[in-house]
Amino acid sequence: MSKFIFVTGGVVSGLGKGVSAASIGRLLKARGYSIFVQKLDPYLNIDPGTMSPYEHGEVYVTEDGGETDLDLGHYERFIGTDFNRNSNFTSGQIYMSILNNERQGQYKGKTVQIVPHVTKYIEKLIKNASKNSKADFVITEIGGTVGDIESKPFVYALAEFSNKFKESAFFIHVTYVPYLEAAKEFKSKPTQRSIAELRQFGINPNLILLRSNKRPNDEIIKKTSVASLLPLEAIVGLPNSNNVYKVPLILEDHKIAQQILKYFKMKNRRPKLDDWKNFVNLIDIKKEKTIEIAMIGKYVEFPDAYMSIIEALKISAIYAGVDIKFKWIQSSNINKNNIKKKMMDVNGVVILPGFGERGFAGKVIASTYLRKTKIPVLGICYGMQAMTVAQAKVVGIKDAISTENSEIGTPVIDLIRDTNSKKATGGTLRLGKNETTIVKGTLAHKIYNSDLIFERHRHRYEINPEYVQKLETNGFVFSGFNPKTGLAEIIEYNKHPFYIGTQYHPEFTSKPLLDHPLFKAFINAQIKK
Repeated sequence: MSKFIFVTGGVVSGLGKGVSAASIGRLLKARGYSIFVQKLDPYLNIDPGTMSPYEHGEVYVTEDGGETDLDLGHYERFIGTDFNRNSNFTSGQIYMSILNNERQGQYKGKTVQIVPHVTKYIEKLIKNASKNSKADFVITEIGGTVGDIESKPFVYALAEFSNKFKESAFFIHVTYVPYLEAAKEFKSKPTQRSIAELRQFGINPNLILLRSNKRPNDEIIKKTSVASLLPLEAIVGLPNSNNVYKVPLILEDHKIAQQILKYFKMKNRRPKLDDWKNFVNLIDIKKEKTIEIAMIGKYVEFPDAYMSIIEALKISAIYAGVDIKFKWIQSSNINKNNIKKKMMDVNGVVILPGFGERGFAGKVIASTYLRKTKIPVLGICYGMQAMTVAQAKVVGIKDAISTENSEIGTPVIDLIRDTNSKKATGGTLRLGKNETTIVKGTLAHKIYNSDLIFERHRHRYEINPEYVQKLETNGFVFSGFNPKTGLAEIIEYNKHPFYIGTQYHPEFTSKPLLDHPLFKAFINAQIKK
């Protein structure tokens, strides 16, 4: 049976529980242990797929097509392991399954209640993670904060679980320590209250991570130690870092992995962290050049909506030895009169993904303008579709549209189609890993140096195959296709130094120890320019 590490949060949300869990996973994996991570989210949505990115940030897609919380991106990037849809469950999924079971009579007429039915189901999910993954460690993060009404069944389930498997459960509590500028001191009371909330369920954490804007002083460490009945080494101050990829090494300095392994009476193997240290060292090297990247999208007020894209760009920039600065541009505000001014002084442009009509016209205008420049351009998913509509207008299809936004016009972008019957068969998203064959002699082939690649998708509309031949003219090329359906996956404009778009989401496979070739080429194109 696996050993279980439970990560809870206190005081406020957004403290970095996901980064903390992922960092601990990296440290244990570096010691040769296998890891499986899961996020249990208390909200009632079935999954994040229908939620606005303004709510919880990007929807992260796993290889098997799971639409999950953005913390799955942290898990995969830090640990270097591809997880699956069983790494993320919500209250909505849990309650729906229980109610379906009730309708089928599986509870034999019993009253269905939060305790025991919901809590037992949560326990089952945790046990299944161990059974199915056969991992040495299962790290389970509970979304939200202890004390939230919707979180209570999850915390109760953890208490039940740990009561049965005392020697197999280790609790980490991430909490906030505010610093009052007026009083010039940290305050431990919110953390004390948070620990008290856990104790009401019979849980006393084994390790506490104190998040703060400044490094917590010894006094606050001692206060927390007394309040939690834990030794001083089990209280770790985690001030804000200028880069999240430093967190595993900070936790390593505090001997976090050693404490966990000692608790479980497991061997503390020599960690293999040289590759991670080398990457982190690159972060702090002074950069001689800074490039500014324009990010054109509809959720630019909330960068978490594009978390994986941001991280992919940062990773490739670190390896290229340059700093990057983002210029966020609301696509709804772009028009033919201001596009030139908005693109002044930028070194590169990403035309971002995002469903719906709002801002799409601005992306098309940007795509049309950027073709005439030498500014490197990368379009992702909906961004690639905007580049395609721009091309359609260039070749004379003036009323080119995506049927996602309108039924009036020429459907250059349309629902996923059955290319044999020519009938639309869409209505569901294409999700997860799909293969793409790349045309030799193209920029895409040069970038990937491969005839066949695998990337993750999340979209409902495609480039209409009826218009591919007409669109492919005057330097505009379709350089990648799905070998099973024949649908277009990559476009490029070969009269431009770097103008390329992908139907898939390359950001989901970029990792700190393996930067993605497309983002690498995009950054390098800006440096050369």
